[in-house]
Amino acid sequence: MCRKFIAIVLFIVPSLLTSAQSDDTQYAKQVVKRLASPAFNGRGYAANGDKKAARFIAAEMKKTGVKPLFENDYFQHFELGANTFPGDLRVSLDNHRLTPGVDFIVWSGSPSVDGRFAVNTIKRSDLYGDRVPVSDIVKDGHFLLIDNRKPADESRELARQADAAILFLRNDPDIALPGVIIYDDSKLTWSSQTKPSARPVIFVNQPRLDPQGISSIAITVESVWTPNYTTQNVAGIIPGTASPDSMIVVCAHYDHLGRMGKKTYIPGANDNASGTAFILDLARHYANHPPKYSMVFIAFSGEESGLLGSKAFVKNTPIDLAKIKFLINFDMVGTGDDGITVVNAPIFPEAFSRMTQLNDDQQYLKAINSRGESCNSDHCPFYQEGVPSFFIYTQGGIAAYHDIHDRASTLPFTAYVQLKSLIIDFFKLM
Repeated sequence: MCRKFIAIVLFIVPSLLTSAQSDDTQYAKQVVKRLASPAFNGRGYAANGDKKAARFIAAEMKKTGVKPLFENDYFQHFELGANTFPGDLRVSLDNHRLTPGVDFIVWSGSPSVDGRFAVNTIKRSDLYGDRVPVSDIVKDGHFLLIDNRKPADESRELARQADAAILFLRNDPDIALPGVIIYDDSKLTWSSQTKPSARPVIFVNQPRLDPQGISSIAITVESVWTPNYTTQNVAGIIPGTASPDSMIVVCAHYDHLGRMGKKTYIPGANDNASGTAFILDLARHYANHPPKYSMVFIAFSGEESGLLGSKAFVKNTPIDLAKIKFLINFDMVGTGDDGITVVNAPIFPEAFSRMTQLNDDQQYLKAINSRGESCNSDHCPFYQEGVPSFFIYTQGGIAAYHDIHDRASTLPFTAYVQLKSLIIDFFKLM
């Protein structure tokens, strides 16, 4: 009888734990699913994707009980340059129609272009040397196709020469070149630009095509350049119960790369709907467990364009940066199979030691890895002003990044619950 009872308990307890963990991630999954859905247009600047996302985040803060950080408002507006692709986007090499995001991407600074052009093809090795023989490479009215597959014997110096030549051919406005096609076997990774480029550039990865045999390109790219696009950060606060003038800041960027044509968008589930969901989830926790210090929650726009949202916040801050006890920025926290990495860990060794000791005691995460200072996310403008700051991202799991595959449906949330528990425990020690 006792054995049966024990067996039943052992069977039930893991089930309850699994259910509890599932409940702990349910809210985050719902937020990521919304933010990474087509309705938010990749949270870029086409079709007001950023504004739709900002309104959603502000509504979640208000529903949770987070007060606006600005005077009666959750929004801090600022301007940036935005090149968007809201219209037609079609590319065919000879008679082969290519699929956006699958076979090709358009460089995010590309201007509009429409027509059929002859193609002149060169190899990467043709670009070795410190001077590009433009007269030998550029043909009047031809798109230039660069077969960018690297030869096995390419040295570091030859690679430098070829890469420099490609940048020159892509960007120099004085070359009479209608466009560039870069063909290689690298992953198609999109980005964001704040100014237009000199000519359209198409990156192609389609193994079924022989780049040496391409004779023409039919291309339609409709881009819109807005030099002063108005976007917004979203921020709120939960006042502290004992020391409301001292603050802990948690932040994440919510913007992503937007749409590439009418049909293709970049979801940005891990980057960084996951971080946005994480700080909103922390807001729910602290709304129910009033903190000693004031908790400030900031969702930045403009990160993908060069940390422009966090720079705008620091430049026109509504808070006293000197009163921030600690700031943690979360970017890409939807995996965690191999633990987390903490940027600025060696800069703030005492705080890092407290975090690792907590993890040793509670066994939350597989590993907490140390990384030095790096100005690669929204902690940096604060850190440069003397604010003690960490930047945390998870490691392992899916490799989708800046592409069409970074979807909510495949984001595992492997260590989400454990990371949340670690951060809450860490802030208790402040």
